[in-house]
Amino acid sequence: MTHTPDTSAAPATAPRMNGFVLIVTMGMYAGFAIPVSIIAMDQSFYVGIVLAAFLAWQWGNLPRMLMGAPAQMPWSSIAPQTPSPAERPSGNASFDAYRAELLDRLEHEQERFDGFLDRLRAAKDQGEFDQFMDDRAETVRQANPAPILPARA
Repeated sequence: MTHTPDTSAAPATAPRMNGFVLIVTMGMYAGFAIPVSIIAMDQSFYVGIVLAAFLAWQWGNLPRMLMGAPAQMPWSSIAPQTPSPAERPSGNASFDAYRAELLDRLEHEQERFDGFLDRLRAAKDQGEFDQFMDDRAETVRQANPAPILPARA
Protein backbone atom coordinates (compact mmCIF):
# COMPACT_ATOMS: atom_id res chain seq x y z
CA MET A 1 0.00 0.00 0.00
CA THR A 2 1.82 3.10 -1.20
CA HIS A 3 0.58 6.65 -1.06
CA THR A 4 1.49 8.85 -4.00
CA PRO A 5 0.29 12.43 -4.30
CA ASP A 6 -2.09 13.18 -7.17
CA THR A 7 -0.28 15.50 -9.55
CA SER A 8 -2.62 15.00 -12.49
CA ALA A 9 -5.18 17.61 -11.40
CA ALA A 10 -4.74 20.87 -13.25
CA PRO A 11 -5.17 24.08 -11.26
CA ALA A 12 -8.60 25.66 -11.65
CA THR A 13 -8.60 28.96 -13.48
CA ALA A 14 -11.00 31.75 -12.62
CA PRO A 15 -13.38 32.94 -15.32
CA ARG A 16 -12.31 36.11 -17.12
CA MET A 17 -14.35 39.22 -16.51
CA ASN A 18 -15.08 41.84 -19.12
CA GLY A 19 -12.52 44.64 -18.74
CA PHE A 20 -15.11 47.40 -18.99
CA VAL A 21 -17.23 45.85 -16.23
CA LEU A 22 -14.15 45.44 -14.04
CA ILE A 23 -13.14 49.09 -14.52
CA VAL A 24 -16.65 50.39 -13.81
CA THR A 25 -16.99 48.22 -10.72
CA MET A 26 -13.62 49.30 -9.37
CA GLY A 27 -14.53 52.95 -10.04
CA MET A 28 -17.78 52.53 -8.13
CA TYR A 29 -15.86 50.92 -5.26
CA ALA A 30 -13.41 53.84 -5.23
CA GLY A 31 -16.35 56.26 -5.32
CA PHE A 32 -17.60 54.63 -2.15
CA ALA A 33 -14.29 53.96 -0.34
CA ILE A 34 -12.71 57.41 -0.69
CA PRO A 35 -15.61 59.50 0.70
CA VAL A 36 -16.25 56.99 3.49
CA SER A 37 -12.57 57.12 4.48
CA ILE A 38 -12.57 60.94 4.46
CA ILE A 39 -15.71 61.15 6.59
CA ALA A 40 -14.35 58.53 9.02
CA MET A 41 -11.05 60.42 9.35
CA ASP A 42 -12.98 63.62 10.01
CA GLN A 43 -14.97 61.99 12.81
CA SER A 44 -12.17 59.94 14.40
CA PHE A 45 -8.69 60.00 12.93
CA TYR A 46 -7.64 56.51 14.11
CA VAL A 47 -10.88 54.85 13.04
CA GLY A 48 -10.54 56.57 9.66
CA ILE A 49 -6.98 55.31 9.21
CA VAL A 50 -8.00 51.75 10.09
CA LEU A 51 -11.00 51.93 7.75
CA ALA A 52 -8.89 53.37 4.93
CA ALA A 53 -6.31 50.60 5.39
CA PHE A 54 -9.04 47.97 5.33
CA LEU A 55 -10.64 49.41 2.20
CA ALA A 56 -7.24 49.64 0.48
CA TRP A 57 -6.59 46.00 1.35
CA GLN A 58 -10.00 45.06 -0.05
CA TRP A 59 -9.19 47.08 -3.18
CA GLY A 60 -6.37 44.63 -3.89
CA ASN A 61 -8.74 41.68 -3.50
CA LEU A 62 -11.55 43.26 -5.51
CA PRO A 63 -10.80 41.71 -8.94
CA ARG A 64 -10.47 38.25 -7.42
CA MET A 65 -13.72 38.68 -5.45
CA LEU A 66 -15.61 39.93 -8.51
CA MET A 67 -14.50 37.04 -10.70
CA GLY A 68 -15.49 34.44 -8.11
CA ALA A 69 -12.02 33.05 -7.62
CA PRO A 70 -11.40 31.52 -4.20
CA ALA A 71 -9.61 33.83 -1.79
CA GLN A 72 -6.06 32.74 -1.07
CA MET A 73 -4.36 32.99 2.25
CA PRO A 74 -1.55 35.58 2.18
CA TRP A 75 1.12 32.99 2.93
CA SER A 76 -0.02 30.46 0.33
CA SER A 77 2.10 32.07 -2.37
CA ILE A 78 5.29 31.65 -0.35
CA ALA A 79 4.50 28.22 1.11
CA PRO A 80 6.45 25.41 -0.48
CA GLN A 81 4.45 23.47 -3.03
CA THR A 82 6.22 20.20 -2.32
CA PRO A 83 4.51 17.35 -0.50
CA SER A 84 5.36 16.75 3.15
CA PRO A 85 8.01 14.11 3.90
CA ALA A 86 5.27 11.68 4.99
CA GLU A 87 3.60 11.96 1.57
CA ARG A 88 6.75 11.88 -0.53
CA PRO A 89 7.72 8.39 -1.73
CA SER A 90 11.18 7.28 -0.73
CA GLY A 91 11.77 5.14 -3.80
CA ASN A 92 11.72 1.95 -1.73
CA ALA A 93 8.29 0.31 -2.03
CA SER A 94 8.82 -1.90 1.04
CA PHE A 95 9.74 1.06 3.21
CA ASP A 96 6.83 3.12 1.86
CA ALA A 97 4.42 0.28 2.71
CA TYR A 98 5.94 -0.08 6.19
CA ARG A 99 5.70 3.68 6.77
CA ALA A 100 2.07 3.83 5.62
CA GLU A 101 1.15 0.88 7.85
CA LEU A 102 2.99 2.42 10.81
CA LEU A 103 1.30 5.80 10.33
CA ASP A 104 -2.12 4.12 10.14
CA ARG A 105 -1.38 2.14 13.31
CA LEU A 106 -0.21 5.29 15.11
CA GLU A 107 -3.38 7.15 14.08
CA HIS A 108 -5.48 4.27 15.40
CA GLU A 109 -3.54 4.22 18.68
CA GLN A 110 -3.94 8.00 18.98
CA GLU A 111 -7.73 7.65 18.57
CA ARG A 112 -7.83 4.88 21.21
CA PHE A 113 -5.69 6.96 23.58
CA ASP A 114 -7.93 10.01 23.10
CA GLY A 115 -10.95 7.83 23.92
CA PHE A 116 -9.17 6.54 27.03
CA LEU A 117 -8.41 10.10 28.14
CA ASP A 118 -12.06 11.07 27.63
CA ARG A 119 -13.23 8.13 29.75
CA LEU A 120 -10.61 8.96 32.40
CA ARG A 121 -11.74 12.59 32.56
CA ALA A 122 -15.38 11.49 32.82
CA ALA A 123 -14.54 9.09 35.66
CA LYS A 124 -12.58 11.80 37.49
CA ASP A 125 -15.45 14.26 37.07
CA GLN A 126 -17.93 11.65 38.33
CA GLY A 127 -15.68 10.88 41.32
CA GLU A 128 -15.36 14.56 42.19
CA PHE A 129 -19.12 15.03 41.85
CA ASP A 130 -19.86 12.02 44.08
CA GLN A 131 -17.39 13.33 46.70
CA PHE A 132 -19.04 16.77 46.59
CA MET A 133 -22.51 15.28 47.04
CA ASP A 134 -21.32 13.10 49.95
CA ASP A 135 -19.67 16.11 51.63
CA ARG A 136 -22.77 18.21 51.12
CA ALA A 137 -25.05 15.49 52.54
CA GLU A 138 -22.75 15.14 55.58
CA THR A 139 -22.79 18.92 56.14
CA VAL A 140 -26.60 18.95 55.96
CA ARG A 141 -26.81 16.02 58.42
CA GLN A 142 -24.50 17.79 60.88
CA ALA A 143 -26.37 21.10 60.60
CA ASN A 144 -29.81 19.50 61.02
CA PRO A 145 -29.55 16.53 63.34
CA ALA A 146 -32.46 14.15 63.19
CA PRO A 147 -35.06 14.98 65.83
CA ILE A 148 -35.29 12.57 68.72
CA LEU A 149 -38.72 11.04 68.69
CA PRO A 150 -40.30 10.02 71.99
CA ALA A 151 -40.49 6.31 72.52
CA ARG A 152 -43.94 4.84 72.27
CA ALA A 153 -45.03 2.74 75.07
